[in-house]
Amino acid sequence: MEEITEIILEDTPKSVLPQQPPFLFVEEILALDEHRCLAKYTFKEDEWFFKGHLPGNPIVPGVILIEAMAQVASLVCIYNIAKNDNIPLSKVKESMLSVFVRIGKVEFLEIVRPKETIYIECYKNFYRFGRFETGGESYKLVNGKKKIVCTHKSLVGQRIKV
Repeated sequence: MEEITEIILEDTPKSVLPQQPPFLFVEEILALDEHRCLAKYTFKEDEWFFKGHLPGNPIVPGVILIEAMAQVASLVCIYNIAKNDNIPLSKVKESMLSVFVRIGKVEFLEIVRPKETIYIECYKNFYRFGRFETGGESYKLVNGKKKIVCTHKSLVGQRIKV
């Protein structure tokens, strides 16, 4: 794993992202710089969506996996804004939000169940004129091996002022 960016030690996903529980799907930022973010989330047995999504055989809905990837993608955008504007990561959400305008080429390869941890990695394709695009994947570790859960080629977000 690459070296963790020093600024992360001061910030948590809850302090940086505008999403908050029960709709925050990033519990730890493992690496972050202007090009990529690696984070993780463990799905708890009592997540609100498990009550109605396939009762008796709960799996994480695909839209929740996409939301988790979007939140990690937002961290790349937030990092770039903080760096460019020379402000702390936790202050970015006071002036802007990332609203996704396009999600493209998503593929689901594995299911995720309660108590499983996913690692979410997003990398920046571009960031310009208040828009950013990322690609990435979510995976879980099974017997120490990376098992891809979901990939995306293009999440496009638009920076809007609050």
